Amino acid sequence: MIRRLALTRPIAEVDAVKTLGKPSMTALSARIRLVTWNMSKARRSSFLADVAQLAGGTDLILLQEAVLHGDRAHDFHDTSGFEWMMGQSFRHRSKAITTGVKTGSRAPSSWYALVRSEDREPVVRAHKSVLATRYQVGRGGASLLVLNVHAINFVGARKYGRQVAQAVELIRTHPGPLILAGDFNTWSPQRRRILTQAVDRMGLTRVPVAARKLVHFNQVLDHVFYRGLELVAARPLLDIKGSDHVPLWAEFKVV
Repeated sequence: MIRRLALTRPIAEVDAVKTLGKPSMTALSARIRLVTWNMSKARRSSFLADVAQLAGGTDLILLQEAVLHGDRAHDFHDTSGFEWMMGQSFRHRSKAITTGVKTGSRAPSSWYALVRSEDREPVVRAHKSVLATRYQVGRGGASLLVLNVHAINFVGARKYGRQVAQAVELIRTHPGPLILAGDFNTWSPQRRRILTQAVDRMGLTRVPVAARKLVHFNQVLDHVFYRGLELVAARPLLDIKGSDHVPLWAEFKVV
């Protein structure tokens, strides 16, 4: 049974998190392949083929700026062999379109929490979100915490730091292996410093990928951090063209 975290600031919408699709495994294996990708609200026509391609070589898919049309599962959700957790950040009511963070896994989640930023983006007045999910690794094995992050963008460092602190609080609750990944919008030295100091305090390691491979508007915005795992390999997926962000793929081994 999936358990939700009791949030100090309740989410008004009852459908803030939707579960789509069915997982094909009962638990993740000790070798975990992950990809994180800001899919830029599916603006480019190749987005569905790109997601299908990513699903073929991964166990966990972390998407930011994911889109759900009409609150209904696409056929792909039902045939992918993944459980998809869609966390709503913004809802276009007139168009019946929801955008937010979405985490896909070949194994079912045992717990989840959607934590929205305390502050909103200016103009559009949208929150940004952290979607936390837990998964069993192996039969009776460790519990893996996965945090899918889309960080608040057009605000000052103080508000940015508040959302980073929300992720830190989720990390504090979990003593075992974990992955923190997504679009962190680290477009300034001050933002990079806030994030780096936070992950260092929590004992996380950044997946090292050549910065020039992940540049977005001359900055590296997308990152993967981990703890309690051994990094086997990592690379940017430069052949995926469905967004202005480059997906980052990594393989881990549970230690």
